[in-house]
Amino acid sequence: MKLFKQGELKLLFPFYLDALISPMLFFMPAFVVVYFRDLGLSLFQISLLTMMMPLFMLLFEIPTGAIADIYGRKFSVLLGTAIQGVAIISIFFLHNYYALLFAFAMIGFGSTFNSGAREAWITDLIKKEKKDFLHGYFAKSGSLDSFGLVISGLLGAFLVKQFGVSIIWIVAGISFSITFLILGFAKEHFVKQDVKIKDSLNKLTKQSITSVRYARNHPVLFLFLIAGMILVFASVFNGDLAWVTLLQELNFPDYAFGYMWSAMGATGIFASLISLKLMKKGKEKKFILTSIVLGAIVTSLVFFANSIVFALSILLAGIFLFFMKSPVERIYFHKFIKSKLRATIGSVEGMLIGFVGMISMPLAGLSVDYLGAKYTILISAILMIPAIIIYSKIRENKNSTQRST
Repeated sequence: MKLFKQGELKLLFPFYLDALISPMLFFMPAFVVVYFRDLGLSLFQISLLTMMMPLFMLLFEIPTGAIADIYGRKFSVLLGTAIQGVAIISIFFLHNYYALLFAFAMIGFGSTFNSGAREAWITDLIKKEKKDFLHGYFAKSGSLDSFGLVISGLLGAFLVKQFGVSIIWIVAGISFSITFLILGFAKEHFVKQDVKIKDSLNKLTKQSITSVRYARNHPVLFLFLIAGMILVFASVFNGDLAWVTLLQELNFPDYAFGYMWSAMGATGIFASLISLKLMKKGKEKKFILTSIVLGAIVTSLVFFANSIVFALSILLAGIFLFFMKSPVERIYFHKFIKSKLRATIGSVEGMLIGFVGMISMPLAGLSVDYLGAKYTILISAILMIPAIIIYSKIRENKNSTQRST
C-alpha cells in the first residue's frame, strides 16, 4: 500500500515537510513555566502572561480573518508566522514584565492570521487541483506532527541541559522561520476579490450570529458546548502551571521536562489509534462520558502522589484518556452541525474555549500559589463532575441528527 497517492507529494510536499520539521524544534511549551519560575515570577504572574495569547486571539479572530479573504490565505499564514516568530525570539532578550506581556500578546495576535487560513489554503488547493488528497492529508499530517513532537522532547532535553532553559525561545523562533521558508514555496490558488473589509466583517458577524443561535437552540450542541467549557476550565487547573510545580517539588530535573514532552507525544499517538479501535459508531456519547469519568478518577489520585514515578504515571494516564477522547469528541461534535455552518460554529467553539481559558488561567495560577499544586490538580477532578452530569443529560434523537444535514 502506497503511503502517498500519485501527485500528492508534488502538490503538498511543503506542507508535509513543515508538519515534520517545525514541531521537532518546538519544545518551548514544555519549559515555559520552568523558565519563568527560574526568573522568580509567581504562578499568577506566569498565568497572566499566557492569558494574553487567548485574549488577543479573541479580540482579533474576526478582523484578521478578513485579511485571508482579501489578500490570500498564503499571505495571511506567512504574515502570522513572521509575527509569532519575531515575538517568541524577542522573549529571549526581555526581562521587563510589561514587555513580556506585550510579547505574548503579539504571539496571540499572530496566531489569528494562521487559524483557519492554513486549513482553508490547503483545502482550496486540493479542490482546485481536483485531487482526492484531503482526508489522507489531515491524517498523515497529524501523524508527522506527533512524530515531530516525540523528537522535539528529546532534542529539548539535550539542548536545555547543554545551554540552559533560555534556549527554548531561540529554537522556537527558528521553528517559525523554517515554516516561513518552507511554506513560501507552497502553491496557492487564489483570485483576489474586490471585497471591502467592512463588508467582509458584516458577513462574518451575521454568520456568527446565525451559528450561535443554531448552537443555542440545538438540544445536543448546547449541552456539548457547556460541558466542553467546563472541561476546558478543569484542564487549566490540571495543566502545566500545576504539574510543572508539583514535579519540581518532587525534584524533577528541569531538562527532563523534554523527556516528559516526548512521552506525552508518544502517548498521544497510541491513544488516538486505540480510540479508533474501541469506539463504535453511534456510541460516541458513551465513549466520551466514560473517558471523562475515568479521567476524574485518575486525576484525583494525585492526592497520593509523593514520588516522581507515581506523579508521572498519573499525568500520562490523564494525557492518554484526553487523546483517546479527543477524536471521538470531534466526530460527535460535527455529527449535529449543518454543513454551511460547520466552520463558523467551529470558530464559535474556539472563541468560547479561548474565553474560558482566559478566565481560568489566572485563577489556576492563584490556586497553585496559595493552595499548592496537588490541591489545584485535585480541584480539576472535582470540576469534571458538572461536565459528567451535563453529558449524562444529553438525549439524542432522530430530529437532532437530521438537523445537521
